[in-house]
Amino acid sequence: MDLERIHAAVAAYLRDAAPSDAARLEFFEGLYGVLDERAQGVAAANGYAAPSAGETGELFAAGTPVFSKAPVAIDADEFGATCAAVASYMAAHAGLDADVASALGAFDWVRFAQRADLAQAGSDPTAFVNDVLANLGAFDVPADMPANLCAMTVMFALRAHLEPASESVCAVYAQSVAEGGEHAPASIDCPVCGSPASASWVGNTGDTSGSGRRQYCAQCGAQWHFDRVRCGRCGTRNQGHLHYTNVEGDRAHRLQTCDECGAYERVVFQDDLPEGVPFVMEVEDVVMAPLDAVAQQREA
Repeated sequence: MDLERIHAAVAAYLRDAAPSDAARLEFFEGLYGVLDERAQGVAAANGYAAPSAGETGELFAAGTPVFSKAPVAIDADEFGATCAAVASYMAAHAGLDADVASALGAFDWVRFAQRADLAQAGSDPTAFVNDVLANLGAFDVPADMPANLCAMTVMFALRAHLEPASESVCAVYAQSVAEGGEHAPASIDCPVCGSPASASWVGNTGDTSGSGRRQYCAQCGAQWHFDRVRCGRCGTRNQGHLHYTNVEGDRAHRLQTCDECGAYERVVFQDDLPEGVPFVMEVEDVVMAPLDAVAQQREA
């Protein structure tokens, strides 16, 4: 993560933010600091050998997540320590009920990590989180700790352990493209870790003659080229079935809705961002959170 840009973007948004939006931005700004510190330690301790440029390009083109073939090694004690750091931060800053905060902070996350399938976590993080949720009893998760908070803690912690490897893969893929490899991944999901995209953005991607589009994976931090006219959920390219909507007065943050699958994706239009706001997807992902409520109201 680029903490300097994150801090600058948060500061810019805070100038005009409503209290609830400001609280959310400040919470995630602090959380990103925790994750970045843990990610740097993980990268220094473990390293990651990404596949060659040719192999990475072939996996991207085939729609095969790179981590499924070259998984990230996640140490149980280190992952437990990351979960504990995330849980402690959330207990102190997420505005939780006292009993919930106490359960979250007191849980033995190292023991959890030692019992979890971390091989799966490093090869298919989405399946790992789903399996944890389906088997909370096997990890002795207390009744005072809601399942969604357990999942959030695990997902946030995974970001710290996956991001250094994801950065290596993306750098190698950029090399593959420079050498004439496949430009666009075949899969609509993250070509690095296989997780669904959290959002996408439209703007100067640096690899197109005009304004391009990239998907963003909040789970590992990867960003990848994506067609402008394409559903970010089902992949349809039927322009007549894709629509954009936004909150009045904010054209920078929009919902792309799809008639074919009925789903939606949040999209940032970089050129419409408020003047002086540095562009960084970690912050934009937080800023767009209210759009999920807008989408749910449309579906009701």
